[in-house]
Amino acid sequence: MKLKKLIVHNIASLEDAELDFQNNPLDSARLFLICGDTGAGKSTLLDAICLALYNKTPRLDSAKGGKKDFGKDNVTAQDPRHLMRHGTSEAFVELSFEGNDGKQYVVGWNARRTRNFTLDTV
Repeated sequence: MKLKKLIVHNIASLEDAELDFQNNPLDSARLFLICGDTGAGKSTLLDAICLALYNKTPRLDSAKGGKKDFGKDNVTAQDPRHLMRHGTSEAFVELSFEGNDGKQYVVGWNARRTRNFTLDTV
């Protein structure tokens, strides 16, 4: 798999972000490092890729709280909708990549809150 583009909207610490892996320096690099200060969004980028591909993230799989529902939203600790930025009504991730078969793919994940801020998966 070769990543082409990642678009993130309202996921954890990232309001809006776009990474274009087809432009230099990322395009010419065989390996790159994701680095930054605490809270800069490094893990969030990896979460976003996992959300787009699998509709879940490994980080939430190990979240404490089990299957307990939180409030009227009926959302468990492992629910990826917990990654939505607080106070926002929608969030999404879109990932474009080239598969090992040479075909181009675009996958995504999105969620929204209704007017009274309960969570819905779209």
